[in-house]
Amino acid sequence: MRPESPTTAISPTLLYFCLRNDGSLAPSYAPPTFSISASKPFSFNAASIANALANRPPEPLHFPQESIENEFNAVKPEWRQWNCRDVRLKIRSFLGTMRMTQAAFLKVIDVDARLYRRFMALKGADEGDDNPTYNGAAIFFYRQEQNEEKVKPKETKRTAAEREESATLIRNVAKAKKRKAPTREEKEKKTKKTRDGKELLRRIEEVELPNMNENGCVPVYDDCDEIRRKIDIFLGEGLVTKAAFLRALGNVNSNSMRRFMCLRGGRDGAANEAYRKAFAFFEKKRILDGEEKTAKRLRNEYMQGPEGFPRFGVSTYCIDRYIEDRQKEKNSEVSATTISTS
Repeated sequence: MRPESPTTAISPTLLYFCLRNDGSLAPSYAPPTFSISASKPFSFNAASIANALANRPPEPLHFPQESIENEFNAVKPEWRQWNCRDVRLKIRSFLGTMRMTQAAFLKVIDVDARLYRRFMALKGADEGDDNPTYNGAAIFFYRQEQNEEKVKPKETKRTAAEREESATLIRNVAKAKKRKAPTREEKEKKTKKTRDGKELLRRIEEVELPNMNENGCVPVYDDCDEIRRKIDIFLGEGLVTKAAFLRALGNVNSNSMRRFMCLRGGRDGAANEAYRKAFAFFEKKRILDGEEKTAKRLRNEYMQGPEGFPRFGVSTYCIDRYIEDRQKEKNSEVSATTISTS
């Protein structure tokens, strides 16, 4: 092969080079970087090699690695700061704020409803740590706390003069704006609202329910979520205080009411005394207001029978009704198929 010009022929031996400051290539006896076969002479383009060495790409810049918390540290992840009991309480409290439905929450943490119910039914600090609900919910609340910390406004350092100026401004504003006493109309409006609330509770208490048994109880035909919704709406109207409402229910304990309101699910909280007493209260209010029963209420009466929703599990009456309805559907499908074929 004819070598390219300019070329330099060398004998078969080891070849070493160094790069001068002017960019040219020169022989060197430094430690070898490559070797040449001794089978035949070798030629190379010195100018091309020198140009390549002189125009080497710049080395990548090395930035110092910032100290970043790794939430998925396998040894001790940050989100494991809560035990299973803490996570269960956080879930109940979060769902109780109505910011997200249970179905949406389970979709976010990617957990099946069956595993979620199994986890929430457990007790103890370490019961359920192998359940996916624990990991998913703990990571969810950890990230939520991190996001809340990011959006908090950063406090700036102020000098003593700025602090004194701010304090003086606040004092001047306080002097300029004296608190106005409530007007007569505002007082009358507040008094009327309180009087109306007490009168409403008295009228509701006087209503007699037709299906009350000898123990003073009535069958319940609203699920727990429906009762919680009615409580939120009633207290949101502001006619009565929460304490007055608890007294109207029959002196229900505030802790029992809080636990009941933090739960989510149609049957979660059925054993709580606030559930059945609140149903009786709103049933009296429905009769007092002359409201008709909703389609959902009529459906519950049909499915649950004269005993209503049970405190635990599913009633046998409801199971029989379900089987009966399914049998009717199958019979109607068979009849429709027979008519179409004939």
